[in-house]
Amino acid sequence: MDRNLKRQMSLGVLLSYVSIAVKLVTGLLYTPILLHSLGKSQYGVYSLCTSFVGYLTILNAGVNAAYIRFYVQEKALHKDNVEKLNGLFCKIFIVLSTIGFVGGLCVSYFSPFIFGLKITPNEYELVRKCFILLAFTIAIEIFTCVFRSFIIANEEFIFSKIIDILTALLYPVMAIPLLHRGEDCTAVITVRFIVAVITLLFDYIFCRKKLDIRFLFKKSESVMLKNISQFIAFIALQSIMDQLNWQIDKFILARIQGTSEISIYSVGSTFNSYFLLIGGAVSGVFIAEINRLLAANDEVRLNDLFRRTCKLFTYLIGFIITAFVTFGRPFILRWAGEDYSRSFTVGWMLMVPVTFSMIMGLGQDIARAKNRHQIQIIINICICIVNMLVSIPLADYYGSVGSAFGTFMAEIIVCMIVQPLYYSRMLGINMKNVFSDIVRYLPGLAIPAFLGFLLNYLDIVKSDYSSILLFGVVFTAIYFISIWICSMNSNDRQYVREILRKKRL
Repeated sequence: MDRNLKRQMSLGVLLSYVSIAVKLVTGLLYTPILLHSLGKSQYGVYSLCTSFVGYLTILNAGVNAAYIRFYVQEKALHKDNVEKLNGLFCKIFIVLSTIGFVGGLCVSYFSPFIFGLKITPNEYELVRKCFILLAFTIAIEIFTCVFRSFIIANEEFIFSKIIDILTALLYPVMAIPLLHRGEDCTAVITVRFIVAVITLLFDYIFCRKKLDIRFLFKKSESVMLKNISQFIAFIALQSIMDQLNWQIDKFILARIQGTSEISIYSVGSTFNSYFLLIGGAVSGVFIAEINRLLAANDEVRLNDLFRRTCKLFTYLIGFIITAFVTFGRPFILRWAGEDYSRSFTVGWMLMVPVTFSMIMGLGQDIARAKNRHQIQIIINICICIVNMLVSIPLADYYGSVGSAFGTFMAEIIVCMIVQPLYYSRMLGINMKNVFSDIVRYLPGLAIPAFLGFLLNYLDIVKSDYSSILLFGVVFTAIYFISIWICSMNSNDRQYVREILRKKRL
C-alpha cells in the first residue's frame, strides 16, 4: 500500500469520525429548534416526508456498491474499459434520477391514498408541497452519486469526508434563520435542495479537475449491463428491507395514529440513525480495499481486516449503547421536552438489537464484494414481513413504542442469529475469533454497566445538561479505564500507544 493511499485511509477514518461528531453536534443543537419551531404536527409531517424519501432512492445504494465493485475489477484487469463503465453507470443514474423525480410527484398527488385518514387536510397540503420539493431534491442527490461513487472508488476519502462535514454544517446554518422567521417545513426541505445542488457542483468539479473523470457512451454494453443488473437486484431488495425495517413504523403510525405519534417515534429514531451512521461512515473507507484483497484472493488479510475492525467497533459501539441507556432518558426530557419521554424507549429498542450487526460492520461489504449477499437478503425479506405484520397491531394498541417493539424483535433475529451464521458459513469469515474478542471485552464492560444501573436505579442523573455532563464525563473515564485494564491485551494496548505516538509526532 503506497504512502498516499495510507494517508487517504487514515485521514479518511479520522475525518469520518469528525463528520459524525459534526452531524451529532449540529443535529443535537438543530433538532430542538426544529421541534419547537415547527411544532408536533409539522415536525411529524416533515419526518414522514423525509423518511419516505428512502423508498424513492432504494436502487441507489445498490448501484453505488456495484459501481465500486466493477470499477475496481475493471481498473485492475481491463483498464481500457473504465470510461465505458463510467458511461454505462452515468446512464443508469440518470434513469434512477428520473424514477425518483416522477415517484416524488406521484406520492405528492396520491398522498391521501398512501398515508390514510389520520392526517388532517391542512397537514396534507404541507405533505404535497414537501414531496414536490423532494422530487427535485431526490433527482439531484441520485445523480450526484455518479461522481461520489467515482471519488470513493478512487479512494479519495479526504475530499469525500470534507464535503460531508461542510454539508452537515450548511443544513442548520441555512435553515435556522428561516425557522426563526416563522417559515414552515417546506423551507427546511428547500434548504436540502440547495445543499444538494452545492454538493453536486463540488463533486463534479473535483472529478473533472483532480480525477479527470471521462465517460464513453456505447451501445454494445448488454453483457456488462446484465452482470451489473444481476448484482444490483439483490442489493435493491436489501435496501427495500432496510427501509421497511427503519421507516415502515412511521408509515404504519401515519395510517393508525397520526402525526403526534410519528414525532415521538422520530425523536427516538434520530438517535438510532446517528448510531447507524457511525458504522457506515467508517466501513465505507474499506470498501475499495475489500474488493482489492478479493481480487488478489487474499482471504487471510481479509479475515484480519474484519477482525481488527470488529474489535474497534466493539469498544466504540459498546460505549455508545451503554452511555445512551444510562443518560438517554434525562437527556431526551431536557432536549425535546416531557412530551417526548417515550422517545427514549423507542430509541433503545431500535439501537440495542443492531449493536452486534454494527460490530460486524464490514460483513455486508464483504458479502457484496464476493457477490454472496443473495441468501441473507431473502431471509431478511421474510423477517421484514413478520416485522410489518407484528408492528401493525402493536402500533394500534401502544403507538410509537408498540411499533418500535415489532422492529426490535425482527432485528434481534436478523442481527444476533442470521448474520453471524451467514458470515461464517457463506463468506468464510472466522467468527470464532470475533466471538473470542467480544467475550474478552465483557469484563471491561461490567463496571461501567453496573455504574449505569446504579445511576438509573437511584435516579441520580437529573434532566439538566450540567448533571448529564458531569456524570457523563465520570462515566466515560471509568468506561475507557475499565476497558484498558480488563478488556485489552498487551497487543491492543501497544497498538493504541503507537497511534497516540504518531498523533503527537
